[in-house]
Amino acid sequence: MSTKRYLPGFAAASLALLMSSGVAGAAPPATVGLIAFSPVTIPDSGGAALEQAVLTLGETSYEVTFSGLGVGGAKGVAVTVTGEVYGLSNPNALEGVYVTELASAPPTEVSSDDLWLDSARGVSLLLHTDTSAAAIAAGSDTVLVQFGWAE
Repeated sequence: MSTKRYLPGFAAASLALLMSSGVAGAAPPATVGLIAFSPVTIPDSGGAALEQAVLTLGETSYEVTFSGLGVGGAKGVAVTVTGEVYGLSNPNALEGVYVTELASAPPTEVSSDDLWLDSARGVSLLLHTDTSAAAIAAGSDTVLVQFGWAE
């Protein structure tokens, strides 16, 4: 008895089972907030620090400081960085250390001017530039996020 004639039916049944279980198309995570950095102009080849941002959760806005994050590109390029916040159920969970996502990014469209930051508290930030002439980068393996702006 040959198994060849059973393989197409088995494959179709397996595919149907996977599709009905939701494995075939997991929904992207829900955005719970937005981040908007103060616009910067890149002063030289060293890039510019991204430090002051506003976190918006519903109708409430919070001043937030980032340490260890920057943007690079050609001298004189004006850049606005914005982003989405995922996995934040309590505003206090935003503060802390974030690491850059180098592999296995969530299933969304990512380009070279995007950067994922993830915290141990389950919060993820997806940051974007408004121009392909600039790229966001962490200065080291970690980025620190805190409420308030330094004077």
